[in-house]
Order: sequence, then C-alpha cells, then structure tokens
Amino acid sequence: MKKIIIFFLMIFNLIYAEENKNYRSYLLGDQLGEIYIKENERKLYPLASVTKIMTLLVTYDAIENNEITPKDKVVIDKEILKINGSKIWMYEGQRITVEDLIKATAIHSANNAAYALAKYIGKGNVDIFIKRMKNKSIELGIEEEVEFFTPTGLPTSMTGKPMDKGSALGIYKLSLEALKYDSLIKLASQKEVSIYNGKQNLKNRNKIIGKEGVYGLKTGHHSKAGYNMSVLSENSGMDIVYVILGGKNEEERDYKILKDIRKFYNEYKKEIFLNENIVLDNLKIENGNKNNIDVYPEKSFSKIVKNGSQIKILLKYYPISFPIYKNSEVGHYKILLNNSIIDEGELLIKEKVIENKGKFKKM
Repeated sequence: MKKIIIFFLMIFNLIYAEENKNYRSYLLGDQLGEIYIKENERKLYPLASVTKIMTLLVTYDAIENNEITPKDKVVIDKEILKINGSKIWMYEGQRITVEDLIKATAIHSANNAAYALAKYIGKGNVDIFIKRMKNKSIELGIEEEVEFFTPTGLPTSMTGKPMDKGSALGIYKLSLEALKYDSLIKLASQKEVSIYNGKQNLKNRNKIIGKEGVYGLKTGHHSKAGYNMSVLSENSGMDIVYVILGGKNEEERDYKILKDIRKFYNEYKKEIFLNENIVLDNLKIENGNKNNIDVYPEKSFSKIVKNGSQIKILLKYYPISFPIYKNSEVGHYKILLNNSIIDEGELLIKEKVIENKGKFKKM
C-alpha cells in the first residue's frame, strides 16, 4: 500500500510540475548545428503559426524555381475569406501581390494570406501545397520531427484537419534551413512593413526584435499550442537559434527567451582558433636556403566555447626532403577543447625552400 501511495505521489508531482512550467520544451543551438541547452526537445507539440516557416520556405522555393514571381497577383475567393484567426483585410475578387501576401504571412502571421499563397502555388488545390511542405520535410531529413497538414497552423476546430505538430529540435533544424533564405531573414527582422502600396502597415508579432540581438524569426499561438517562437539572435559573433514551444503566455515566453539568451551570451564566447592567413608557427630550417619559415593552418576555424574552457593546439611536423614547394603540407595540427579533439588539419608553408636535405627544428 505504501508503494502504491508513493507511486501516485510521483505521478502527481510530475503532472503538477508539467502544468506549472511556463513552457513545454525549448532548445538553444548555434547555426552550425551544435546544441547547448535543451529540454523535451524531441517531443512533438502543436506548432500554431510557427508552421508558417515551412509555408514561407515552400513559397520562396516556388519563386526561385520561376513558378511564380513576387509581383504576381492572387485573386481572393470565398474559400480564402473563410479562413479565420489572425488575418489581413481583403475582399472577394481582390488581386493581392505575392509579395504582400508574403509580408502579411511573415510579419502579421495572417492566416488568410498564408492560405492564399498555398492555394495559388497549389494551382487551386491547397493539398498540393501541403504535399510540398511534407516533401520539403523529407528533403531536410526532419519528417519524423514535424507534421504538416495546413499552411497556417490553425487548430483542428478551425480546419477540420489534424494539428500541425513539431518538436523543438525539428523547428531548430527548419530554422537553420530558413537562414539560407536571405529575403525571408531580411523581412523577418523588420519591426513593421507596409502592404497595398503603403496603404496598410503591419507590425511584427515578434515583440523582442532588437533585444539581446534578436532579428527573427516566427511566432505562433493558439489555445492548444500555447505560445511558441523560433528566435534568431547574434551577439559578438555568436549566431544562435532559440526555439520554445508551449509558453504559458506571451510575456512569460518572451521573458524566458531573453533571460536564456542573455545568460548564454554571458557564459560563452566566440573563439577564433585559427586563421588561414595568420602565421601559426615559425620554424628554423637546417640546411635550407631560408633560416626561418612561417607555417600556416590549411583552414580557418572558430567555435562558440564556454568561458574558462581549456584550449590546446598540438603541432606535429613531418620528415622532409628538399625542395619544399609553396603550399606543401609540412605537418599536422589538432585543436583540443577540454582535452577533446574538435578539429584537425594540415600545416602549410607559403614559399619555396630549396637545398639538398634537411629537417624542421622548432625554434
């Protein structure tokens, strides 16, 4: 009986803790794919309008493939007008440019704009567009981490379809892909845009743009999802992506994002380990036509590291025979971070050395 009571107390505590957290999952990683902090990052949750990141990527792909252009005009019909939630003003028969629909989707998170894009690119069939969203997921290798059924992220009660879901890890990977789309990133960083030839202004629903280096990317919310966001931030050469799902409300979500990002920037730094154009070592040469020669790494290397980390660069030189030609490999280097190898490569010289025989001797 005692064991049963303890078991139920443990279950109650777990449920209570889950209900009283101000989020469901989150993740912070850099733009190279390294993750620094995370919680429940693999569990799928409703995405709400964070779904529109994929909607926008598929739209930009269609532009890149010359299927559509930003100046194309989309005719608004009754089906599009039925889409509720966040939206922009439009009327039946109105002709809205793809460019304005993209702005409304990215900045104002307008569901009717996202739906209009999907229907236009799908040549009248939104399901064709959804198929492209799914195919893009497969292409990116995140098909197990995201599930798309609509271009908007609206709940089932408003669409009649399953809810779009994803994990913090899946949205992190999707956000890394979004960073390759310069037009989207430039747009997402704006606090306000205008549509309809300047007749209507739209404010960015991301209210933390400009704080702690934040410059994007997409918010999302409905009652089943909570308050979600994928955030892009840069500070002192550190480019990071932060994803949070299931925030209790907008204020607590934004507070956690900024607190975690600020803490990260205080505890980490961008370390430039090697620069391929800067001398790494200087060697004395015996029996050569030059007494000393500069040695360079074959490539530059930098990485975000925690303050106080132990860094070592180990050099090992090869036996050589003359002549040694420009850009010859004369040794090997290894970079150690806290006694673990994080990168390695060849050592090069950038000038010719001649003589009969010789060997390197470190000065």
